[in-house]
Amino acid sequence: MLNRFHILFSSFLLFFLLASLAHGDHLVDRVVAVVNDDVITLTELEKTGREYFNRIKAKAPSDELNMALEKARSEVLSTLIDKLIVRQQAEKLSISVAEQELDAAIDQILTRNNATIEDFKKNLAEMNVSENEYRENLRDQILQSKLISFEVRSRIVIVEDDIKAMYQKEYTQEKGEGGYHIMQMGFTWRNSISLEVTGFDTQEEARKEAEKIRARILDGESFIELAKAYSNLPSAADGGDIGRFKIDEMAPYMRDVIQGMNPGEISPIVEAGNAFQFIKLLSVQEGDRVVKAPYESVREEIRDTLYRQELEQQYNAWVKSLRDEAYIKILL
Repeated sequence: MLNRFHILFSSFLLFFLLASLAHGDHLVDRVVAVVNDDVITLTELEKTGREYFNRIKAKAPSDELNMALEKARSEVLSTLIDKLIVRQQAEKLSISVAEQELDAAIDQILTRNNATIEDFKKNLAEMNVSENEYRENLRDQILQSKLISFEVRSRIVIVEDDIKAMYQKEYTQEKGEGGYHIMQMGFTWRNSISLEVTGFDTQEEARKEAEKIRARILDGESFIELAKAYSNLPSAADGGDIGRFKIDEMAPYMRDVIQGMNPGEISPIVEAGNAFQFIKLLSVQEGDRVVKAPYESVREEIRDTLYRQELEQQYNAWVKSLRDEAYIKILL
């Protein structure tokens, strides 16, 4: 009975859209997917994937353009379907995001990046994103976080044996060409060369923030979590982890600092470009000899890594289960 209803519902939508053509020469908008009792329109799809599609148009060879765009639209549509399913689940559980929560989240973002509301609006204009679009995307992110807390986080347990196993795997390799496993954090400031809206107004403000966050890490807080929350560098998305480097692959400032460090240590703050940075050395491998950070100095970083991996797996499995239970019809 439920499937029959959805078939009738989607058929009605198609009939309505086709009938509207009788009053015009072209189709203004159309449905590209039906998800339970909601729809996703072509306008939503094109708006969401606008930047992605433009990059493909600029780079793809002409003979591959149509296929590349078709694949990209399918990827973006799949993301929109997942977001809509999550939103529907939130409604079922009476979970919502109030306007005051959005205002507080934006204030927190501005404070974290030392930016003003004028900076914020200017940045949105440069990205061709309206404030309403940004707020709705932020709403989806907060809603997702609430649902993850409700449905997923309670299932995740990271035991000590798992942490020790990853420590043995990641820090006790016996073979390899050598290298340094590094974590990085940086705090940028604006200047005539780099006018990032996420940077600090002055060098002094950037240095004070670097000193404050470094002190928190030395007091035992997680490098990964603080990097994600406060670092202005691209590596913030990965919790500051930039991987392994040979000594000759490093920038000069990093090479100078790293060679005087022992695994597990936090470097002094150094000036590099328009940023104050500091790093954490996780391990050093020289030929067959591995010098690793003491277990306690990296335990929380490993736990955070395992937690994020498990959270992603659990979340994807949860969304898949919602998809399996939903009525989804692709009309793209």
